[in-house]
Amino acid sequence: MRWSLIFLPFLSFISSVPLEDSSPLTSLDFINAVSVRTDLPMAEGLLFDQRFTLRRSKRGAVVTLEKDKWPGGRVPYVMSSAYSTAQRAVFARAIAAYSSRTCIRFVPKQPHDVDYIVISKLDGCYADFARVGGRQQVSLADECIDYATIVHEFMHVIGFIHEHQREDRDAFVKILWPNVLPGANTDFDKLTGLGLSYYGEQYDYFSLMHYESNEGSRNGRNTIEAANPAYTAVMGKSTDFARSDLNRINRAYQCHSFLNG
Repeated sequence: MRWSLIFLPFLSFISSVPLEDSSPLTSLDFINAVSVRTDLPMAEGLLFDQRFTLRRSKRGAVVTLEKDKWPGGRVPYVMSSAYSTAQRAVFARAIAAYSSRTCIRFVPKQPHDVDYIVISKLDGCYADFARVGGRQQVSLADECIDYATIVHEFMHVIGFIHEHQREDRDAFVKILWPNVLPGANTDFDKLTGLGLSYYGEQYDYFSLMHYESNEGSRNGRNTIEAANPAYTAVMGKSTDFARSDLNRINRAYQCHSFLNG
């Protein structure tokens, strides 16, 4: 499929209306996105990138409750004007990937939108989990601007936690707690599946939501090892959606036209 055809649907979502310090993506950004690489690894240091508000408890897998989802898969955004032309192209490529492979739509915030995300350069890479209600934050600093990291953080936004924090993870991975940085346990704790679902997908070492083996290490040694040692070196190395990621997004948001069987 030609990329020019993939990008056409988003042009109707582009707005030039200034909102807060917002600089929404333009048609030129989506044109520039065609040359953005999608084979680069995620940014290093993704600890603490999944933030739960005081209004919700930590829960695992993928959201099932409608109040946690973005209605119709529509996610209004406000984007800081601090991003360069090259960085804006990366955002456009990530948003294009969601629109071409799921029914999730990241669209410029309109005056009537009450719930929306604010994308800006704050402190590292992190996102509020699922739909919080009202204004919620996504921080993507300079070191976070690559395709895989943006897709990963946006998956937190629509209601996905880390794969290695699934309630059933003990059958697939072992967390080596003595090697985990002090205070980083929140990114390795097993989370309850209350109110969430795996949407029929098995644990996936290749999920874009999986950490690599030495993420968050205090001493350079592994913090996560696969039950099948062959997967330890490859988990967390994905640079794009795994098939299981897409299946879960499309089932969670009832994107029927994107489901394969």
